[in-house]
Amino acid sequence: MSESYRYYTILDSLPDHIFIFSESGRYVDVFGGAENETGFDCKDFIGRHLHDILPGEMADEFLGYINRALSENTTQRVKYKFEEEQMIELPAHVPKPMQIWFEGIIKPLPLLEGEERTVIWTAKNITQQQMLEQRLKILSEMDTLTEVHNRRSFSSLLSQSIKEYGIHGVTFSLILFDIDKFKWVNDTLGHPAGDDVIKYAVKVIQQELHFTDVIGRLGGEEFGIILRDSNHDKAFKVAEKLRIRLAETMCELETCSVRVTISLGVTQIMPNDSSMRHLISRADKAMYYSKMHGRNQTCCYETQLQVREA
Repeated sequence: MSESYRYYTILDSLPDHIFIFSESGRYVDVFGGAENETGFDCKDFIGRHLHDILPGEMADEFLGYINRALSENTTQRVKYKFEEEQMIELPAHVPKPMQIWFEGIIKPLPLLEGEERTVIWTAKNITQQQMLEQRLKILSEMDTLTEVHNRRSFSSLLSQSIKEYGIHGVTFSLILFDIDKFKWVNDTLGHPAGDDVIKYAVKVIQQELHFTDVIGRLGGEEFGIILRDSNHDKAFKVAEKLRIRLAETMCELETCSVRVTISLGVTQIMPNDSSMRHLISRADKAMYYSKMHGRNQTCCYETQLQVREA
């Protein structure tokens, strides 16, 4: 067995793909990939350019990593993904995933290809790891009972909306709502029934929201909704639609049927709102006003309470 054959056999048995690139982005050589979970032989890439294989923007991005590794004489570590529409044609027996994630390790080589410098690029398939991380992130941001955003996640998105308003002037409104007489449900029908009422209310409300709207559980039976690109007039109409839709339906429990109603408070972002505190305070005051004046109603801070507090 020749020494070169021995080395090539070892390299081709490596679990991850290893690419040798010239500094112009040409595939000089390809090794490994025995366990890349795609069954795709990348040796057909040899002699071709990154722009022949990848979408233009991604090819430019990869060239940037190669040039940075060479110019700085450092090892570059990057994460990248291929969306379904970006993927090369896989063998028929290989299921096509929605995304494939890789970690790329790019290191300069002390070798020339003609007059060009070269790098070695190791591509490790990290799709399963990335999917697990994404799943854990979703779980950390989700209320387990209702599967909407939890308080921490909702607060983060609200802060982000305030920043976007400050930078780009993208207006939005905040709705807070509370399930009416929820303590009676828990005390009379039991906590499992209370959980069912909460899940039912959220399900009905979600059906009426736009996909860009954000709903989160702030605690107990209290929830918040961020309405994108919405002033207080539009938000009031949305809140009323939610209230009426829920009040028109019956929640079927194991022992009985109950009508679920909510009290809502509405406010919109204002120029002096640099944090969540003032925004939430206004919506909370409006919601409290709704509860104190008969429940099952909507109060808008700007049109119903602002004058009273001035």
